[in-house]
Amino acid sequence: MELKLYYLVFTFYWNISSAMRCYVCVPEETYEGIKLCENFDYGDQFLRECEHSNMCFKRETSLDLGNGMPTRSITRGCAAQTLSGDQEKVNGKWRHKDTIYDVYAEGCAEDPNNIDRPTRTVNCYCRGNLCNNSLRNQIGLIILLPIVFLIS
Repeated sequence: MELKLYYLVFTFYWNISSAMRCYVCVPEETYEGIKLCENFDYGDQFLRECEHSNMCFKRETSLDLGNGMPTRSITRGCAAQTLSGDQEKVNGKWRHKDTIYDVYAEGCAEDPNNIDRPTRTVNCYCRGNLCNNSLRNQIGLIILLPIVFLIS
């Protein structure tokens, strides 16, 4: 019985950590077919695997139009953490290598380049699968804990 419990718990955590995924959306149409953030609903159509990143980001840009009507745009995605020119020598031949660099601190910060601009941009970076919606990850744990206590 105890072994089954360990398998259940292990399988749950294995599924969470099997691939880094983030929500991805943009404020306006692009040729890449990425969904618009104005329709963002935490649905599966906004999910993307992050092959070259271990962080997600959310960028919110706002502008006060002066007539009491503020406007804002949101971008979500995988944080850019690789350089395209990285190579390594393998068996005497140079090969392309994807190295993930940890260049962002977790949390939110205002873009320092916006000092003289009318817009205000806040960049948020987070680690973890679907960290754009921490509530969704917690729901799985809330459901799992009573099951573990019932089995034991």
